[in-house]
Amino acid sequence: MFSRVLSRYLHVSVPVNGVNKEALMELRKKTGYAFSNCKKALESSDNDVKKAEKWLKEEAKKQGWAKAAQVNNRTAAQGLIAVHVDGQYAAMAEVNCETDFVARNADFQDFASQIIKASVKYAKKLPSLSTIVTKLSLGAKEMEKLRLKDGKHLNDVRALTVGRLGENIVLKRVLCIRVDAPQVRIAGYCHAVGGPSSHDYPTFGKYGSLVTYTENEGCQLDEEELKQLGQNLCQQVIGMNPTSVGLLEDFVKAMEDEAKAKEAKEEELKKEKAKEKKDETGEAATTPQAKEEEGTTEEEEGTTEEEEVSENRLLFQEYVANPDIKVGTVVADSQIDILDFVRFECGEPEPVE
Repeated sequence: MFSRVLSRYLHVSVPVNGVNKEALMELRKKTGYAFSNCKKALESSDNDVKKAEKWLKEEAKKQGWAKAAQVNNRTAAQGLIAVHVDGQYAAMAEVNCETDFVARNADFQDFASQIIKASVKYAKKLPSLSTIVTKLSLGAKEMEKLRLKDGKHLNDVRALTVGRLGENIVLKRVLCIRVDAPQVRIAGYCHAVGGPSSHDYPTFGKYGSLVTYTENEGCQLDEEELKQLGQNLCQQVIGMNPTSVGLLEDFVKAMEDEAKAKEAKEEELKKEKAKEKKDETGEAATTPQAKEEEGTTEEEEGTTEEEEVSENRLLFQEYVANPDIKVGTVVADSQIDILDFVRFECGEPEPVE
């Protein structure tokens, strides 16, 4: 009874001023919240836009935390890979949601953008070690410490985003990279979501990769050519999914052995043709032994093709940008060395260490 009287008293004693239309439009444009929520905010703030904006953010945060708690156990297997490179620092992150529809949403992509930019800032704080390339996968505690736009806590921004989008959102993993030599470069790339991939960072997609490579003294490529080569190598990693770089000396030896084998085969064919010409009948008859050797050669060639398809060493793979040559040939001709690479696929199981 008392609560009803108090409610009635508050209702009749607090004046309800009309909402200013211009203030309503301004608040709606600045925050993106529904008109009904903006109206409530202005009513509670006496048409003061700044106070109303603060009220909205506080309410959104409360509702976001509540919503986040409700959806926390729901499966989030969709989402984006985000990549950002800033000079000698880079990061790659996987941010998950429940549906592909939300993954394409501007609010979700803004959240992913804030995360990846904060991750690069984190990479810049990594200590300089004795290694040329420093890689660090952030654990749950490190990820929670990330400060996003305007210094906001990750979990607070996540709660706001969950409140707006209504889906569970999870920061699954973050990898930070730092290089400590001027000749070492980092290239990053994402296979885009439903559109052309961007060369501008940060970039987003279902697949992402980072490649570290160094230009040697004999490298004649200019700045743009080096960047394009880095992009091509990242695309190679995404498309062909190698598991290791491989050794350049092993590749060179394999190519030399292949060239010698080809030369020997051509010499053998010449001898076979010479024998055929000396045949008394003058016919280019193929002996049973020659047929058997031809069959063996075809079988061997088939095996080689299978080996090429399953080749997991990056240098030994066919170059995606030009399938007539191998990656190792491009590396040797360009006078660069590939130091390392990392590949993320959205939704893939995390590797067991």
